[in-house]
Formats: sequence, structure tokens, C-alpha cells
Amino acid sequence: MLTFTVLGPVTARRDGEPVELGPPQQRAVLALLLAKAGKPAGQSELIDLVWGERAPTSAANLVHRYVGTLRRALEPGLTTRRQGELLTRQAGGYELLIDADASDLSRFRALVARASMAADLDDHVAALELVRGRCAAELGRPHPVFAEIDHEVADAARAAADRALALGKPEVVLAGVRRIAGWMPLDEALHVRLMRLLVAMGRPGAAEDVYRDIAQRLVEQLGIDPGKDLRAALRMADVRAAVLRPAQLPADVRSFAGRGGELADLDRWADEKVEVLCLEGMPGAGKSTLAVHWARRNRLRFRDGQLYVNLHHAGPDTAVPMLRSFLRALGLPADQVPESPDELAAEYRRMIAGKELLVLVDGVCRVDQIRGLTPTPGALVVVTSKRRLPGLSEVGKVGVVSVGMLDPEQSRELLSRRLGAGRIDAEPVAAERIVQACGGLPLALSLVAARLLMNPGFTLASVVDDLTTVFGGSGLRTVFSWSYDRLGGPAARLFRLLSLHPLDGFSAPVTARLLDVDQPTAEAALAELVDSWLVDQPKPGRYRAHELVMAYAHDLSEEIDSEADRTAATARMVQHYVQGTQWAHDSLAAEQNEREAVAWYTAEHEVVETLIRQVDEPWRLTIPMQRFYLRRGLLQDWEDSVRISLAKAVDPAPRARLLMGLAGVSQVTGRLDEAVTLYRESLIVGKDVDDPKRVIITLIGLAGVEEARGDRKTAGIVLKQAWEIVESRLGVEGGPLPEDTKILLRYLLDTGDELGLFESEVVRAHLAAALN
Repeated sequence: MLTFTVLGPVTARRDGEPVELGPPQQRAVLALLLAKAGKPAGQSELIDLVWGERAPTSAANLVHRYVGTLRRALEPGLTTRRQGELLTRQAGGYELLIDADASDLSRFRALVARASMAADLDDHVAALELVRGRCAAELGRPHPVFAEIDHEVADAARAAADRALALGKPEVVLAGVRRIAGWMPLDEALHVRLMRLLVAMGRPGAAEDVYRDIAQRLVEQLGIDPGKDLRAALRMADVRAAVLRPAQLPADVRSFAGRGGELADLDRWADEKVEVLCLEGMPGAGKSTLAVHWARRNRLRFRDGQLYVNLHHAGPDTAVPMLRSFLRALGLPADQVPESPDELAAEYRRMIAGKELLVLVDGVCRVDQIRGLTPTPGALVVVTSKRRLPGLSEVGKVGVVSVGMLDPEQSRELLSRRLGAGRIDAEPVAAERIVQACGGLPLALSLVAARLLMNPGFTLASVVDDLTTVFGGSGLRTVFSWSYDRLGGPAARLFRLLSLHPLDGFSAPVTARLLDVDQPTAEAALAELVDSWLVDQPKPGRYRAHELVMAYAHDLSEEIDSEADRTAATARMVQHYVQGTQWAHDSLAAEQNEREAVAWYTAEHEVVETLIRQVDEPWRLTIPMQRFYLRRGLLQDWEDSVRISLAKAVDPAPRARLLMGLAGVSQVTGRLDEAVTLYRESLIVGKDVDDPKRVIITLIGLAGVEEARGDRKTAGIVLKQAWEIVESRLGVEGGPLPEDTKILLRYLLDTGDELGLFESEVVRAHLAAALN
């Protein structure tokens, strides 16, 4: 069987084997006959294609010879004088008679026609895959017929893009549209579609590159500016870039010093296109500072943004929360974030496909924490770890940089940047002894500098004797002690008790509860810790302390504070978060101070989540957290917290509320049968608990599920039971109602109206009257 191509190279094949088509002039004759697709090509038209204005006087004979040679090539065995069946002579020209499916052009047109009526993209994709270049491009001979076919191809690519965008599947046609746009570098409409596809895939940076390239070509080759549709596509890319381009890197350290070798190694690994870049070294060696400094210096390499997460003190289960956080930062709505680890990893890979992203994961302890971050081309995962991670190569191509101690010159540079060059130059011998005693540990050097900054009258020599006497081999505890020993009583006690906090990040109010003092006293103590460099304030209202500093604080607390004091402080801290979650819950329920309540939840929910996994009575936190979980769509976090609390709850009162909450999770995730079971189990468990409001809420939820399952009769009965409890237990007809009772009644009234489940207007009237 003979097959032909003209959408790109001009070829012929017999049973899969190539047919020799001869010189360019002869191939041009075949190309025009194929492009005519069953219509004759006139002899003068062929002559014009092959020679243009330079046609020889023998051009007609030469065309006749080319046709004869093609006939014998396509139909072996033909004699010189026979015309054959494929390439026939017509009045004034020639015609190629082949089956429709023998030509890529005919197959392309058939697929395009079918695609216009199809619901999916299969025919669009198949049509674009047939195109291997501009029509007869290899010949370098322009012709109106060839140009018209190129327009057909461009139209098909634009139609495929529009259909893919309408279906929300831009990735399906991207490769074909991009390839064809490359062959038509001045087609503005086609490049607009390419930009829209890239933006829809979350790659606005790549769309901006497309715009820059075609804009330059239009100016240089045609002397015109991009049209309004291209400019509109650029604006759309700019908007999406602003939304989807995360910029989560922490601030750089202004006094960063040294590390020239490590920075060069990091640059080298990045140039070698590694997928994972690991900074490893002992605690306090400055891995995090170096990673952030390098990342900020190289962030322009990664035009689609930077992701960051701090896993220090994050606990054993970090991969799932990290992926959820990254997906939200990449623009995925909370209610679309998957639940299982495998689904999260798959969605993450989908969202970063083709993106040039920098992902910095600080404080990795195990490879499985980042296994879901398998990089794609153009992305780089940078991790810091105080442990060696030999299995890191399972994640991707790895580059490792060991972060050791600063050398003496770098140590002096760090001191000079912190203290000023004049102070170091004035006491070079003492400065040298400090450098030697600190052993190149950046954290130790920073704390020494802090001691000198806080005491402008101190000379460098005045601290040397303490260093050389006490350091021995490590000396870090002594370095920390300099800052600690200068603290006043409340600040010193706060420093020790901060080691009881579950995370290294905290807000100012919790410090008052740890100390059991008023807020001004606590804030003064906290300010003293910040001034002493023992605590950092990365942003207003939030504080953190380095893990080594907190380890030192923990040791001090165990040495100085009694077990009773530590237990009492922990209880006060937990109570602070219990009261905070309850206040935020009540505020949202009453639709008061909503902004402040959401801000509190947002700032503190990671701390609360950690405490839920640590305390003996986690339901005190879980129950008031549920409204926030639902509001933010954190359904998996909600379910996990409830199940953790249920495992520890024995008393029927909290168990009934937790079961009600678990039923709520099942309800909003569509597990209706499970929700019914849990709501009814909550009613059974709490049957002897005097809590009518909880029973009413449970019945309202159960009615909603029964109605969703199609059992309106049962739903109506359940809602009626709720109203009977309202009448018998809440005294709705006995005078003014408390605000929380009004909220509950509104909930009941709204639910009944929404579901249409009230059996009579009397009940509705009673409810409305009670509210008024």
C-alpha cells in the first residue's frame, strides 16, 4: 500500500518502506499534486512552483519528465510510454489519484471534521499529531495552496486549544499546539491560544516567555507591536502569576558571612541540574541560614516561585501536612485538596509539572518526609538535615553539600559584620582567641557577638578568659549562658518555660500564661529575650527560638524548675489554647469578631494540632476547633483530630460531642450512611448527659443527612423531635432568651425552611416568635 505525507516532509512509502522521490524539483511536483488533494495541477502552475520567473524554455518537457519518473517510482514496472493509474494527465496538467486514507492531508481533514462534532479531544489530538511541519516546508518553495493548508493547520490547532480549555484539559493538547506554534512564529492568534493553555495549567511564567518571544519577532520581522489579544493574554498571565507564584522564603540574614566554598558548591550542583540539593551538618552549623541565603540569591532562576516549610519540631507525620500546605500555596482550593498521601503526591506532581520551582524543606530527618516531592524538570528541592540521608537518591538525582564549621577568616568576617570592623581591628588578638574558642560554630559566634553588642563597654578581651576557661571541648552551653545569665528573673523563667511549648513558633499572649503574670510583664520579659538574641521575631506578633537554644532551655528548666511548676505551666499553656479556640468558635458561631477569630485560628492552629496529639484531654481543643476545620475545608485534619480525641475520651459527654463531630465530617464528605450511624451513636452515648443543645444540634444534623438520603419522612420526624426538646428544655416561651439559644433556634429554623421539613406552620410560627 502506498502512503504519502505533505504536512511537513514530502514522502511516499510502499508497505512501510520509503520510495525514492528524486531531486527537489521532482519532489515539488509531487508536493503540489498531494496538496491539490484529487484536483488537477496545471502545467503552468507546476512550472511556476518549480522555477518561478527563471523557468527554462524546456520547462514543459522537464515537468513531463518529472511526472514520468514519479509514475515509475510509484508504480514499478510501468514502461516509459504508459500513463499508469495513479498519476494521470488531465487537460493542461496532471492529477494524482489515490485513496483518501493514503494521504496525511486527507486523514487530517477527516479528523478535523470529526473533531468539530466530538465531545472529547481524541480527534483533535490525532489531527495535530499528523502535522510534522509546514506544508512541504523542506522544499523552500512558497505556494498559495501550501499557505492555505498551513492556515488549515493553524485553525485546527486553535480549535483544539479552545476545546481543551472549555473542557478544563489544557495539558492534553499543549504539546501539539506548542509544536505547531513553533512552525508559525508570527501567528498571533495561535500564540494567544498557547499562552492561555499554559496559564490554565498554572504556568504563567512560561506564557510570559511565549509573549516575549513573539513580541520580539513581530517587531524585528514585521515592524509591528503585539495585538490586543496577545496583550490581553499577557495580562491574564501576569494576574495568574501573581496568584500562583508562591514566594514563601524567609528573610535573608543581613550579616551573612563566609561560606564562599559552600555557595560555589551549591551553584555547581544547580548548574548540573540535580533534582535534590541537600545541605547536611551538625545542629547550629548554619545550614538553614545558608540554604535561605542561597535560595534568595538564586530565586530568579525559578520563575514560578519558591515554596518553604520548616520541619523542625514538626513531629513524625509531616509529609501529608506539608503537601497540603504546598498545594494551597500553589493555588488549589482547600476543598479540592486530596486526602490520601498518594493522591496528595500525585496532585502535587500534576500542579508543578513544567514549572520552575524552588522548594526549600528545612529540618528533614527522614527521606520519607520528602518522598512525595519527587521533582520535575525545572524544579529543585533543597533540604537541610542534621542527619545523613543515604536514601535520598530514591527521590531524585542528588547533590550533597556538607556544612561544617566556619574557617577562621569566615568567623572573623561574621564577627566583623555583627560588631563592626573597627571593634575587631582594635583588638585583633582577642578577636582571634574568640574565633578559636568558638570553633567556627556560627551560632556560638552570633551569641558572643550578642553579648558584646548588649554591653558596649565590654572589650573583646573581657570575654576571652571566660571562653578559654569554660569551653573545654564544646562550650556551647557556656555561650548560651552568657545571654541567659544577664536576664532578669521573669525573662529567665520565661526562657526556661518556653521549652514546654510544643512548637518553636508562638505568640506573645501564651507567654503570660506560662509565667502566670499579666500581659505587660510577660511582654517585657519577651522583649528582653529578643534583645538577648535568645528568641527571634520573624514577623509582628510571632516569635520563635532555635532548637539548640530551646534544648538548652529544656536542660535549665529540668535543673531549676520543680516538676510541679513545669506541670502547672504546661496546664496553663494548654488552657490558654483551649480558651482561645473556644473564643474563636463562639465568635464565628455568633457572627461576631469573625476576622479576629479567623486570624487567631490561622496563627495558632498548628500549635493546637500539635497539642491535640500530645495532651491527655485533646477533646477540649478538638471540639471548638471543628468550626474552623469546616470553614477552611480542612476535612482530613478535622477527622484526624476527632479520632485522636475519641481514642482518649472515656466520659460520655465529650464522646457524644466528638461522635457528632465525626458524623459532621462524614456528612460533608458524602459518606451519608456512616454519618447516620455516627449521629445515632452520639445520641445513644450521650443519652444520660444533660446537654439538650448538643442533642438538638445532633438531631438537626441527622435530619439533614436523612433528607439527603431521600428519607424525608424520617428527616421530618427527627426535626420534630428537635423542636420538642426546644419546647420542653429550653423554655422558648418563658421570656428573653440567651444569645446562644437564639443562635441554636435560628439554626433549627433555617434548617427546617431549607429542607422543607416542618410539618406545620405552627412550629415555624413558634420558632419565629421565640426569636423575635
